[in-house]
Amino acid sequence: MEIPRPSSLFDVITDGILGQACVDQAFAAQLGRVTGVEFNLSEDTTAVNVRINRASGSPFDTAGEIIAWINNQEFEWVSTRGQDLDIEVLQGTQPLSDDLITAARTLYNNAPAFIAPLVDGRKALVALHHMPQLIDVRHSLIEGLPNMLPGTDFKRALSSFAAFRDLGIRFDSNRIAFSDGTSLLLRNDRAIEIAGGLSLRDVRADAAFMSAEHQLLFDALSPSHNVTFNPQLNTATVENEHQVRAIPLAVIDGSRWVWTWSLRELNGQATEGLARFGFDNGLLLLTNAEITVEEAQSFDLIDIAKQVLNIWTHAIIRQEDGSAVVVLLDHPRLQLPPASHLAVEATLYHQLSRDIDARRAVVSYAAHRNVPFDGFALTVDGKHVNVEFDGDRITKVH
Repeated sequence: MEIPRPSSLFDVITDGILGQACVDQAFAAQLGRVTGVEFNLSEDTTAVNVRINRASGSPFDTAGEIIAWINNQEFEWVSTRGQDLDIEVLQGTQPLSDDLITAARTLYNNAPAFIAPLVDGRKALVALHHMPQLIDVRHSLIEGLPNMLPGTDFKRALSSFAAFRDLGIRFDSNRIAFSDGTSLLLRNDRAIEIAGGLSLRDVRADAAFMSAEHQLLFDALSPSHNVTFNPQLNTATVENEHQVRAIPLAVIDGSRWVWTWSLRELNGQATEGLARFGFDNGLLLLTNAEITVEEAQSFDLIDIAKQVLNIWTHAIIRQEDGSAVVVLLDHPRLQLPPASHLAVEATLYHQLSRDIDARRAVVSYAAHRNVPFDGFALTVDGKHVNVEFDGDRITKVH
């Protein structure tokens, strides 16, 4: 895809946002923990000598160039690289913003940059003449895509990233492929998954029936789902009687679904493992702090969270402000008893989404419940629960 010439500051930011995330990851890995940065500037030149002191190893010495001066809340361009683009904010003196710093790095091929404080109170934005050894494209995208701003031209950002990494790129209706083999799965023009790890489809299948049986047990314990949540204690009270451990998973606010691992006020640290799982497997719906409720429901993300965190019961609790909190509930009374013929049969009647691999779902459920499955029937209490398939779909349970 040919990348149109940038016509706005937002275009310039878009062209650099993924490349800069990639560079920052690589440079951080190269340096380790930084303990301080020293700058040697001269009045008569924009050239800068830079020494980066590290917690382990010798200092890293390199050179750089002053791109701009920062004085109070003003950003004064020194570099003339942006003048040819005929974008007003890329020249002269402008109000200081993070966007200008990102744009400046784009103009310098996404180079690492530091802000150097001076004794007169001014600061200098310095681009380094150093490009670290970049990490692989797949991990760059897993780390970088959650940084995309709302309204970003997705195709432009990916095309610019491909050009930065000297790769070809192909856009199909439901997939974006890079010439190194990296592939992104799309839904409604949004990347939801990067191939190479466990897929959403796989994890949904692994979780489906185990989640369903736990919810059947919860329905028996609390038919009305009368649950109150105490966020200070991370407990919930079920039917005004049973106090259980409660882990907030997500906040629903209108059409917004916000993962609690991004919300310190809700003690979401207990669900950080879900985000790590998303990063490890390229599951972008788990690594974006905010997605839509429709996406969360369409991809059974509550079930996925249960599988990852190994807590299998959930409730959705309405709040006075109109929002809702999705919580995972844990208590001995919510643990499943040994498998029985009736419970397994009732669970397998649970309707799966059409895009889930039902064969994998049954195999996983049998393993979770420690019951034999020969591909045709599960054996429980000396009796069979027969399962008939048509391709990857269940047609009959008897």
